[in-house]
Amino acid sequence: MELTIRRRTEEDINEFITWTYEGKYSFYDNNIQEEKIEGFKESVNSERAFSVIDENENLIGNCEFFDVEDDGDLIVAVGVQMKPSITGKGYGSRFVKAIIEQGRELLNFNHLELAVVDFNERAIRTYEKEGFIKKGEFQNEIRGNRYNFIIMAKDWE
Repeated sequence: MELTIRRRTEEDINEFITWTYEGKYSFYDNNIQEEKIEGFKESVNSERAFSVIDENENLIGNCEFFDVEDDGDLIVAVGVQMKPSITGKGYGSRFVKAIIEQGRELLNFNHLELAVVDFNERAIRTYEKEGFIKKGEFQNEIRGNRYNFIIMAKDWE
């Protein structure tokens, strides 16, 4: 499967907001978070928000690069989401690698960070396989529940 990132379309976003996941991964459901739905809709014109497609132009996932502040420094971070029907089938590394490599070509970063909820061992293993290391942790309240997140980072050069 050859993966490419490209600018999001309204059609992509209309599909993203319907995505729901099984079991504990329902944490990532897009249809229950109004702010997530609005964020997707607003991202259609962003130069840092992308859809991930395969060689047949099937929608595989999405990603967004954004800046976060860390001790006064601006750091590029990425959020990724794979289509629910594809998760858990061994495509994670290919998915993450395509996003990172193409994102670096477009945005020219040498340091990248991401945050992942601590129960998502499957994603953590994928990120570690792609060279990310655990850098820190934080807690966040989402829909009335407190979750632990792991910050992971990767450097180049």
